[in-house]
Amino acid sequence: MFRLLSIAAALPLVVACVSPSHDSADQSPSTDAYTVGFWNVENLFDAEDDPANTGDDEYLPAAGWTEDRYRQKLDHIASVIAAVSPHVLGVCEVENRRVLEDLCAHGSLASLGYAIAHLDSPDKRGIDLALLCRAPFTVKSCELHRVEKEGQRPTRGVLEVGLEADGVPMTVLVNHWPSRGGDRDGSFRSVAGDVARGIVDRIGHDQDVIVLGDLNDDPFDRSVRDHLGAIRSRNAVLNRRNQAALWNASWSLFGSPDVGTLYYNREWRWNVFDQVIVSKGMLDENGFTWVDGSFSVHGPDEIRDEYRRPLRYRRNRDGSWREGYSDHFLVYGRVVLAR
Repeated sequence: MFRLLSIAAALPLVVACVSPSHDSADQSPSTDAYTVGFWNVENLFDAEDDPANTGDDEYLPAAGWTEDRYRQKLDHIASVIAAVSPHVLGVCEVENRRVLEDLCAHGSLASLGYAIAHLDSPDKRGIDLALLCRAPFTVKSCELHRVEKEGQRPTRGVLEVGLEADGVPMTVLVNHWPSRGGDRDGSFRSVAGDVARGIVDRIGHDQDVIVLGDLNDDPFDRSVRDHLGAIRSRNAVLNRRNQAALWNASWSLFGSPDVGTLYYNREWRWNVFDQVIVSKGMLDENGFTWVDGSFSVHGPDEIRDEYRRPLRYRRNRDGSWREGYSDHFLVYGRVVLAR
């Protein structure tokens, strides 16, 4: 287990690379375009017992989570990632480094040559954050920032990953904020928003920074809007002089019926918890630039259930299994690097 440090401190770089291959797709003489995404893969656990983590007990053969089911889950997750083939992908709800290595080595993904940035989190269930990237991106640094609130059980933190492509830096913050079940008033998620915002403030809003993840709140909730400072108006982020803010590309999903990134079954409604948010630096023409209108949800028919919701891989109350994918859809957008 890696030792977690405060926002002001840095952890040693921990990166495992799969043999990279250069991707020449989506390139033009003047710009190179790349896909950046995020996916909550919902409980990607291996089938081996970790005695130090009681949180994996429900994902062991004694509970019906066999090596065959683990491999099938990998097949399903890999097929979705391969369909999008992002250059940069943040993920959450992964048990450990082993599941990331198995995923990147999967036959559907091995040729893409993903590198892994991962640090163990203090989460009670043992689920972690990670970032996968492929050429031309390389990982230059990796740090996990604590998200703490008195009287609350540990949470996943914020994973800060420094990337570089063709000599140009970009920072990605991978998030998985506290769930609504354990944080009913949203105060812990507000702390997470403050932590992520503090990282951006330290790096600088004119730098190229992308904040992505499962925030367990919608873009209009106070943890996102007020504490992280991610707003709907791109114009305000670019031109308002007396207040720095981030631009939330995820607002583009609102206005259409039955659209979202996950479906809250109890209330029969869609949410947009999985978001991609960018700094002012990602909106100018220097370095990396976010492509307007590119934010998308990957939700083809095969990963939806009979009600058009994300098709989960889970054990039913009667002991049978629904062998799907995840309770979240993968979200992504595009960035270009000017030449």
